[in-house]
Amino acid sequence: MQLKSLVEEVDGLRYIVDNLDIKSSVGRRMLLSSEFMTEVRAVEDSLNELGFVVNIARTARGIYEQIAEKLIKLRDIKGTISNLKKGQTLDDIELFEIKHLALLSLEVKELTTNQGVFPFEIVDLSKPIEILDPEKSRIPSFYIYDSYSPTLCTIRKQLKAAIAEEQHLHLLEQMEAEEDAIRTNLSEMLRGFAEQLDLALKQLGKVDMLIAKAFLTIQQGFCKPTISNNGTSYCDLFNPCVREFLKQQNRSYQPIDISLNKEVVLISGANMAGKTVILKTLSLCQHLVQLGFFVPASLAEVSLVHKVMVSIGDAQSEQKGLSAFAAEILGVSRIVAEAKKHSSMLVLIDELARTTNPTEGKAIVGATANLLNNLGITAVITTHYSGVASTCRKLRVKGFVNEIGEPLTLQNIGSYVDYSLTEDLSGEAPQEAVRIAKLLGVDNELVDMIIKELKK
Repeated sequence: MQLKSLVEEVDGLRYIVDNLDIKSSVGRRMLLSSEFMTEVRAVEDSLNELGFVVNIARTARGIYEQIAEKLIKLRDIKGTISNLKKGQTLDDIELFEIKHLALLSLEVKELTTNQGVFPFEIVDLSKPIEILDPEKSRIPSFYIYDSYSPTLCTIRKQLKAAIAEEQHLHLLEQMEAEEDAIRTNLSEMLRGFAEQLDLALKQLGKVDMLIAKAFLTIQQGFCKPTISNNGTSYCDLFNPCVREFLKQQNRSYQPIDISLNKEVVLISGANMAGKTVILKTLSLCQHLVQLGFFVPASLAEVSLVHKVMVSIGDAQSEQKGLSAFAAEILGVSRIVAEAKKHSSMLVLIDELARTTNPTEGKAIVGATANLLNNLGITAVITTHYSGVASTCRKLRVKGFVNEIGEPLTLQNIGSYVDYSLTEDLSGEAPQEAVRIAKLLGVDNELVDMIIKELKK
């Protein structure tokens, strides 16, 4: 699957794409056609290329800024190169596009010569430049020069001297015929360089994409993940989109540490404890790694998967007439069906069975967790149910801090939540709803009645 298909499906991926300062349509096309890679070698090669550029950008950003400015002029001439490969005679615009690409490629190559700023060498297009720029002007425009043909040169001189209209028209026809012959000859001469031209276009688009990725990596503080067969772990994991939102409100983001093996992990915690954000961030990071990006963490070790399946609500199904529970349970059924086909998956389910009664809800959570665990699936399931019957690993969001130094409001409530995860041997979901209600100033009589009901 390509990034262009994932960008609207994976929460947070649009934010990443929109913050990449790609200069050309070629770079944008190459970005959106990035494949979700599943082979270790392919992912590592992609990450190593980006790592090479990131390391240079940290110390010599200026050279990349110069190159990026040149790439603003890069045109996507994929169609022109295709016509050349097919044996068609190129028109003046297409010949101009070929010359423009060759000159731009040479400029970038000259900027990077002996500097080692890319993990690959830009293809040499000096021969196509010689063909299209016989006067060595280095001007990115196309003209059928007199030097292409002595016959053309003679006709043009005669045309200037022509007085009679009949002679003038005859010479014009001769000139046009000779120019057509030159275009055909130039196209034939360039055809042998079609693959090099195609490679140059792809290389410049890749350069554009790599520079944008490197700048974003440094700006956001992403790290290069290590590909592992021993599970996935993140230190100081954060969600870039949520962090930016909080920053705009002058609030800080609390990163977390988390590790996953081929097992199911149940995460419990109060509402507003960030459980959904954890799932969305794990999904985003898995996709980023397998699309060739660095990840939002200070340290990361990631196991590759063939598929990421996420269940975080299904408003579309509800609009189609399904109840919330029906939509959810059918989604879980699809996940189980896929899990039975192959175990190389990351499954993320938010508040499983939240729309049904607690007794059945706990049974659904326990059964789903146990089944996926038996299949060797890496999964994270969040829940607010206590006492789920499962031997799966259990984590809990620490939740609200003990000391709150100001009146609690909807605006500052997040500042008093400890979002870090801790091992939870009890399996009891934290009961903080009453405390939150008190702190928010909910009607005292209502709070007292809730407490009496709990004591029953």
